Amino acid sequence: MLSTIIIRRSSYISKYRRGISSSAGQLSRPTNNNTSTNNNTTLIDKATDDTAISEDSTIASIENSKLATNCIQPRPIFPWISSIEPLPRLIQPEKPSVIGGNNPEDIEEDNDNILKYYESDYFTKGGPLGQGWLSPCEPWFRGALYANSMQLLGVSWPAIVLPWTRNDWIHNMEQSFMFAFSNGVNAMIHDTYILSENSKDDNDEKISEDKTETSDEYDVNMDITLNPIKLEENNKVGTGANNTFSREEEENSMLQRNLRQLYQSAKQHSHPTKVNICLKTVPQSAQIESMFPVFGLSRSLVEDHPNLRHTYRNMLKRLQEKHKDAIFAGKSRLNPIEVGSFIMNGLQEVMERSANLSSNNSASITIVAQVSINCTEIFCVQDAESGDIIQGYGGQPRDVTHLVRFEMVVREKMNSEDDWDQMELGRWQITDWDDILDGNVFFT
Repeated sequence: MLSTIIIRRSSYISKYRRGISSSAGQLSRPTNNNTSTNNNTTLIDKATDDTAISEDSTIASIENSKLATNCIQPRPIFPWISSIEPLPRLIQPEKPSVIGGNNPEDIEEDNDNILKYYESDYFTKGGPLGQGWLSPCEPWFRGALYANSMQLLGVSWPAIVLPWTRNDWIHNMEQSFMFAFSNGVNAMIHDTYILSENSKDDNDEKISEDKTETSDEYDVNMDITLNPIKLEENNKVGTGANNTFSREEEENSMLQRNLRQLYQSAKQHSHPTKVNICLKTVPQSAQIESMFPVFGLSRSLVEDHPNLRHTYRNMLKRLQEKHKDAIFAGKSRLNPIEVGSFIMNGLQEVMERSANLSSNNSASITIVAQVSINCTEIFCVQDAESGDIIQGYGGQPRDVTHLVRFEMVVREKMNSEDDWDQMELGRWQITDWDDILDGNVFFT
């Protein structure tokens, strides 16, 4: 019954009249890249572990490349994770078997194993749902969130239920997400490492070699050498022109502001000597790990009204209080129907508040999609003088996996009859990849 309540839309969620072409969030399908790569990769000159931004490994590498004397606080020169393994939070660990018995040592061992099981990233970091969720939740619940997200994006319920139409939609979205990821990385490279330097005088140019170009083999093809930025110049370097966006421009930006600022900060403060950055990658396949709606909230709304950030945490507290009140009154805990009714009423309240706070009586809904993108990639940061590898790996291309977090704001306008209608779809925006910003969560 609870799953029916969650999946079935209440009166404020109406039939949507937008087609799937617009619901794809203005993402176009990529052309096929017939990329031939060598799968028998040889790992050469491993600098750090797969994360390539581990602080301990970075410190050791910096010392080896004679950068330690110039670094006060080590940080990644180029924030990037190039790993052949998916993020640990995506992998559900195997539940430990219970030894059993009355032996105190066996009991203690059982408790330790169970504790380690639930302390894994899968449970502590929300699993496929990611940061902001208290648990990965059950597969049926994640499926209900996924289906509701598809319906919000304009897919009809029959198309969601029928496997062939649903799989076609998912395949098209995964192809579009691959294309958007490549474009997002290229936009970050261009705005942070190329455009900002080209705006300077030729005598003050910091990029001594720019080999970044479009390639048929790699969708992203970055190979540049950065000269060091003097300490006195750091105070003169601003956060970048692309952080002066208007509200509308920010929502339509390919990369969210916090992610852009991460790379701008790294470029300004993280290379006290001459370094070479090589990043070449081409997506091969993609898989949507999760998709869920955040009703009544958007980043811009939370920025204007910070008290809304803990909306869902407060709703959970009220639900826990209702459970306690029922127990104190001599009743059992709330049944699934009562819990579902409480959740739907809470969502109705959140949506109405969102509409009242907007300028056009429209409630905001943010769709969050997390996509694993499998790529063939080369990533390496080297000291240009000594040749020491500071981050990443030298050698042949490797098959790696990136987890990319996308968000789209959907606005639903309330008509004169106090019913919800007239959907307005926004654009997909990359807010994080590989949990470099811990999910860049705005709703908790």
